[in-house]
Amino acid sequence: MAKPIIELHNIVKYYGDYCVVDGINLDIYENEFVTLLGPSGCGKTTTLRMIGGFEYPTSGEIIVNGKIINTLPAYARPINTVFQRYALFPHLNVFENVAFGIKNRGRKFMIGFYGGKIQVNYDALEYSVKLGKKDPSILQDAEAAFQALKVNEEKQNALKEELHNIDYEIKMAKKESSDFVPSDEVLGRINAINEELEALKNEAKTIHMPKPSFFEVSAYLKAKVKESVTAALEMVNLTGFEDRSIDKLSGGQMQRVAIARAIILRPQILLLDEPLSALDLKLRQNMQYELKEMQRNLGITFIFVTHDQEEAMVMSDRIVVMKDGIIQQLGTPKDIYNEPVNRYVANFIGESNIINGVYLGKNKVKFLGAEFDVVGYEFDDNEAVDVVIRPEDWDVVPMSKAKIKGQVTSSIFKGVHFELCVDVEGVEYVVHTYEDIKEGELVGLSVDPYEICLMKVDGSPKKLVEVLDQDKRKNLEEV
Repeated sequence: MAKPIIELHNIVKYYGDYCVVDGINLDIYENEFVTLLGPSGCGKTTTLRMIGGFEYPTSGEIIVNGKIINTLPAYARPINTVFQRYALFPHLNVFENVAFGIKNRGRKFMIGFYGGKIQVNYDALEYSVKLGKKDPSILQDAEAAFQALKVNEEKQNALKEELHNIDYEIKMAKKESSDFVPSDEVLGRINAINEELEALKNEAKTIHMPKPSFFEVSAYLKAKVKESVTAALEMVNLTGFEDRSIDKLSGGQMQRVAIARAIILRPQILLLDEPLSALDLKLRQNMQYELKEMQRNLGITFIFVTHDQEEAMVMSDRIVVMKDGIIQQLGTPKDIYNEPVNRYVANFIGESNIINGVYLGKNKVKFLGAEFDVVGYEFDDNEAVDVVIRPEDWDVVPMSKAKIKGQVTSSIFKGVHFELCVDVEGVEYVVHTYEDIKEGELVGLSVDPYEICLMKVDGSPKKLVEVLDQDKRKNLEEV
């Protein structure tokens, strides 16, 4: 089973006496595009800010890569954030804005970022040779030592990773049972790893490699920053904009600069706090596809916050629907649209007709005075249920074949379809159809079994039954 990159365990956040996030539990995996979706005040941005380190939870645990990071400052987390207002520096040009995250953290960070001291020292020597400032023979002297030090480093990293995995497994086992005690075999392996690490560190001290000067390393790092900025701007389609002033950019270009500034640091996780909200409709739609493609190319985890259902449906691998600081439903866009768990989710994701019904048993449900076949559910016989029918799932049929009859009170042409409001027994329902039916006309309605969604009235989890795919279901009904 895949190990989550982010784990939220019983996260609670209070501002004074007001509970903003109420006991959230959520696992997010590597390379996922996860969207926190909900209206203003639902706790989605607060949750994002706690993951990013801009807020700390009142209680609960935030775990990244198996380590609890509740109090770890934002700059120390393997996470970057694209803010709603971009937070670009107006006095810096595009290049300096994008490079800021690397350059501002100092020389020590830059050395670690570009491969560590051993790699940077060797690469700086190589760069100086390339510029003609050092004799090429120095690389021959450095090569053997460099390779030996890299092998030593790789062995240390492998042992550290093994130690980290053992520690993670012990923590998870202790969560399952507070009485858990690691076996003597596991404790013995931990001691052996620590002894091997100490031996490797001592071995590394005996290997000597020619070192570049301080200034040679600085020149190399400057060239690497330029290379990184160029690559980040290419990723967001802003090649050639390096010297452009920020106030000369459009909204979409500023957003791309903000994303480039975030991804240049190669974070494991990228947080996006409603970054498309200030863009016009057409640009926002284009950026939805660009962000998803960017996420695939980068291979990192995106956590996106929005109140826009379309954005969530288009981009997400999974959607977290929130209300009042509580997760209402977690699932793929298809699952959440086709199988909402309660009235809130059904109404928030797309348009819905929610009708009181009764599950009669044996794949039969009754609503609006008619009985319908239904597939994929298991409820108690004669249990009250909420019936959800999306406007596009109604079938407009001849009156002789209609199970439900109503009068059209409104007909609006939406370009692709007509949107009808149909009065049935004094209640209006929304119907989408390709037929031009006029206001005041009587209309016959029916719905196929696989287009009917049932929910428990109290919003508690429902039991789904595995069914055939839609085409096979339809054929089955016709047999």
